Amino acid sequence: MARLTILETRRTLQSLSEVLDYYESQQSGLGARFLRSYDSQIEVVRDMPKIGRTGKVFGTRELVMQDFPFLIVYRIRKDYLEIIRLIHQSMKYPN
Repeated sequence: MARLTILETRRTLQSLSEVLDYYESQQSGLGARFLRSYDSQIEVVRDMPKIGRTGKVFGTRELVMQDFPFLIVYRIRKDYLEIIRLIHQSMKYPN
């Protein structure tokens, strides 16, 4: 099976940018560490799309990030993975 393409929504990319800025403002290099962790988790999902638990929103799956308190919410499409949300675990979801 060919590796699935990753498509990140605007909302995901906006959240990712905000998280990176926040972590970097807290400690130099922490934003880069978060990005490496995020990218690594995306690769895990790409290789094993069903690894995430069944999501709270119908048709989604959720992967709990390692090392950071975030969920990666995604949908498995025919030819690609759609990364729908990057959300802090303390936030009320879905909203």
